[in-house]
Amino acid sequence: MNLQNSYDRITFSLPHSMNLALDDLKDELQRTKSDIIKQAIEYFLRLQEERKLQQAIKLMAKEYENNEELTYLTVLDAATRWENYH
Repeated sequence: MNLQNSYDRITFSLPHSMNLALDDLKDELQRTKSDIIKQAIEYFLRLQEERKLQQAIKLMAKEYENNEELTYLTVLDAATRWENYH
C-alpha cells in the first residue's frame, strides 16, 4: 500500500469565527476546507522542522567555537587558501 495516497479522516473543533473565516477562504480560493487545512498543516510542519534545524545549528556553532579539534583544520585551510591566492 502506498502511504502517500493513504489518508486518515480526523475530526477536530474550531472556534466558530475561525470556521466562518475558513468558509470565506474556501469560497475565495475555490478549494476545499480539507485542502486549505492540509496546506496549513504542511506549512506549520515545515516551520517546525526549520526551527529544529536552526536550534541544531546554534548548538553545533557553540560546539565548533568551543572545540579546538574542530577548528584546528580551519586554520590550516585558511592558510592554504591565503597562500594559493597571494
